[in-house]
Amino acid sequence: MDSILHYLDLHARTQGDREFLVLDDERLTFAELATRVQRLAGVLRARGVTRGDRVVLYLARRTRYLTAYLAAMAAEAIPIHLYPERPPSFIDFAASHTGAALVITDQEREEWPSFPHPLLHYPDLSDASLPKVWPEECFDAAYMMFTSGTTGQPKAVITTQQNVLFVTRTLIGIAGMTRDDREVIVMPLGSTGGLGHFHSNLLLGNRTILLPYFFGSMTAAELERMLEVVADEAITGFLSTPGMLGRLATQHRELFREKARNVRYILSNVCPIRPDLVRDLLALLPNTRFHTYYGLTEASRSVYQCYNDQPEHLSAAGRPAPGVSITIDGEGEVLIKGGNVMAGYWGRGRDGFDDDGWFRTGDLGSIDADGFLLIKGRLRDNINVDGLKFVPRDVEDVLLQHPAVADCAVVGLPDPIRFQRAGAMVVLKEQASAAELETFCRERLDFYKVPACFYFADAIPRSELGKIDRDALIKMMSEGSAAADRAREKD
Repeated sequence: MDSILHYLDLHARTQGDREFLVLDDERLTFAELATRVQRLAGVLRARGVTRGDRVVLYLARRTRYLTAYLAAMAAEAIPIHLYPERPPSFIDFAASHTGAALVITDQEREEWPSFPHPLLHYPDLSDASLPKVWPEECFDAAYMMFTSGTTGQPKAVITTQQNVLFVTRTLIGIAGMTRDDREVIVMPLGSTGGLGHFHSNLLLGNRTILLPYFFGSMTAAELERMLEVVADEAITGFLSTPGMLGRLATQHRELFREKARNVRYILSNVCPIRPDLVRDLLALLPNTRFHTYYGLTEASRSVYQCYNDQPEHLSAAGRPAPGVSITIDGEGEVLIKGGNVMAGYWGRGRDGFDDDGWFRTGDLGSIDADGFLLIKGRLRDNINVDGLKFVPRDVEDVLLQHPAVADCAVVGLPDPIRFQRAGAMVVLKEQASAAELETFCRERLDFYKVPACFYFADAIPRSELGKIDRDALIKMMSEGSAAADRAREKD
């Protein structure tokens, strides 16, 4: 069976001395990485890891993380991807849920002496006497990765070797990547975003720069350092998020223009980019191609587009990727079929698939006359005001047109009479009142979509990947509403 591991073996044999991974002062050639992977796979076998066992990856240093990932695959085990920022309680959950044989870590935690699962502290792989292991055939399940858990307990998504290669080739085609490109990776390697770009560069045999930052908490200095790396290393492309691109285009605008002027492509995922930001980016870097794609952990890179080529579709996610089919059911839910769709969930089989094999995404969307998919929100985020239903984006798109609004999010709040009422949290860039925003909405929206209450904040609560945390919003707004009601009672 073909696998992504095959390409490490190929490049180690054909261009072993070529530099592949760079992290600070650490520089690994293809041959050096392959040797580390083989030795660590031998250590795993010595610890009793056998074919089909699950191995949890909990490593902070990115070169170690990737070595452990490929080594678990080489030992014919199933790697379990996790962010190193996760607390040990989540590591315990992940290991328990998947029945993991081992947790590999390079982190020091006070919980380790009482940790209820077998631990392997990342070993010294410079020892030439360590036995090497390389598989004749990898296990069919390439890895597992947890969903975000926004709809309850996180689920372990089973991604196959064929899924990996299908999605990797899709990504290469989306960006138009070639063997002469080089990328910088700042997205988490425990996500389909960062890991997918590692896969693409491994398949092509391209030099890859790893930065030791967590994108969601990058400081201004770290963003500027990233731009310096982009220029110094002649980076030709990278993956970002709408939030990162927004910060670069506003807070570091001239440095971004100067240092990224030779970048050939930039991709964005996680959540949609606002059309006004897209237009600004296209004007700021006119020689750079800006791409976006839509997908889930269960079905990565299902839909894509290049904004440069589709200026009339800036609000859309794009068209289906080659080999992927998209349809909308009677409730407006997006359904997907294709080689990118997972095998299933660990312990839950084909939960989420309908009888015809379509994966139900939980996203609401529509397809326009040109075949472009527009994502409107999550099915569970539908707001129901006395039987009149709408999605938060209907309101958010209008609020973002107001010149004073920098960011916003809308949720359905419990209402004792109408079931729900819309509540809006708003981040302002200049002064505006709730009454002004309400009037603005009334002039542009159906009456039942107009927010019944407005809350002002310094930032919208978001997940690690930048998605709006609507559960946290509902809690914050409900508590704020209750406090306001108590204040009125006192008056």
